[in-house]
Amino acid sequence: MTLPRLALAVILLRLLPHDAMAQEPQPILLWPNGAPGSEGKTAEESVRLTELGEHIVSRVHHPSITPYIPAATTATGAAVIVIPGGGHRELWMDHEGYRVGRWLSDHGIAAFVLKYRLAREDSSTYTVEGHALADVQRAIRLVRSRASAWRVATDRIGVMGFSAGGELAALAGARYDSGTQSSQDPVDREGSKPAFMGLIYPSIPGGLSLSRDTPPAFLLCGENDSPAISEGVAGLYTAIRHAGGSAEMHVLAGVGHGFGIRDSNPRAVANWPSLFYDWLDARGILVSRSAGAPITSYMRQGIATARPVAVYSVAERQNAAQRALGLAAPPRLGASVSLTPNAPHGRDDAHLSFWKPSFVLGTSSGGEAGFNFWGIYNEGHVNVGFTSAAATSYLLDCRLLLAGDVTYKIYGGENESLREHGRAALIDNHFMLVVPASNPGDVISVELWPTPVTETMGFLGCDLSPREN
Repeated sequence: MTLPRLALAVILLRLLPHDAMAQEPQPILLWPNGAPGSEGKTAEESVRLTELGEHIVSRVHHPSITPYIPAATTATGAAVIVIPGGGHRELWMDHEGYRVGRWLSDHGIAAFVLKYRLAREDSSTYTVEGHALADVQRAIRLVRSRASAWRVATDRIGVMGFSAGGELAALAGARYDSGTQSSQDPVDREGSKPAFMGLIYPSIPGGLSLSRDTPPAFLLCGENDSPAISEGVAGLYTAIRHAGGSAEMHVLAGVGHGFGIRDSNPRAVANWPSLFYDWLDARGILVSRSAGAPITSYMRQGIATARPVAVYSVAERQNAAQRALGLAAPPRLGASVSLTPNAPHGRDDAHLSFWKPSFVLGTSSGGEAGFNFWGIYNEGHVNVGFTSAAATSYLLDCRLLLAGDVTYKIYGGENESLREHGRAALIDNHFMLVVPASNPGDVISVELWPTPVTETMGFLGCDLSPREN
């Protein structure tokens, strides 16, 4: 007898530790109004546990992705759709899904663990290429459509599949399109081509069309796997190379099928995610924030096309200020004044401007100059200047691309003397500082110094909020 949804949910929740329930991200439906081909299917998703406590999922009629988003300070801009295996009969969601997502996220790579429809489940009406592959393609489109919110570069979204999931990843790399521009669904307007493929002990699909345009592939299997896989991976590597594509192959000695990420894996096996990470890095898919490349790529076409920085709502700013200042209750803030890379240099009505009208953003390959976007190379500081409009203190909030603390100095008042200095830690890439009250009309300058000084300090934008007394 099928358990009611609520009862099943209660049982599953009781199996999870309290901290896991609190921290685990929530899945996002690929098609909020129902997946094409799943019309009329009302059966609940089934979950069973193995002796190791691993979750095995079946009866998927509402395909979804579970996002694992890295912290802003570590995000590389790369993203991976993680596709668990299970012979198209079930999905092994832990060692080939959620643990992989956490590992990637911990290393700066956004991960999206996919639940897809199962073509070989008993009585299934789904097909591998008509439904499961469509779920993978939809996942790529969905992530691409929300790339800015998830700090993902649209040209660095790839796939990683295990076993049957590897078959789907390989199919996604061979059968893709640029989207349907006439669609009323904005997600469907996005392209489905992955930037790269991670094929982990994959089932090898037949009839793949390979060329020099095939996404670069990372191939991994164990030598003791079935010949269809251990030898098939070598054959796929050769086929990709003969077609003019790029591939890297690893065959692990003494290893069979289905190892994924488990605590019981021996060290030589447990290290495979690092091989994948190093491959991505060697291909330039991972962009280190400390090297400044994300900023320069945004600025390369000029200030007019720089990526804007989202402005806080009043509630968000109050809550952020409460955390930063250690207050029992959110402070009362006045209207927020914002300056982002797309904004004018000065805002006379708001009495906020940058003191210098240009910047130099330095990297190992040179620098770029702009109008109202600041950066630091090797040493230096950022000035934020404003004219006090009232006898009140201000909360200064600057988005910065760096790790560590910020040393600050506040100058102002008569003779622009030094009024205050100290050090404050970044909170979610935001530097927040209360600038003490001064007389109306006083010119205030805040100097920000990275601690320690990094190669590049990206000054993404600045908000200034008067604190109401």
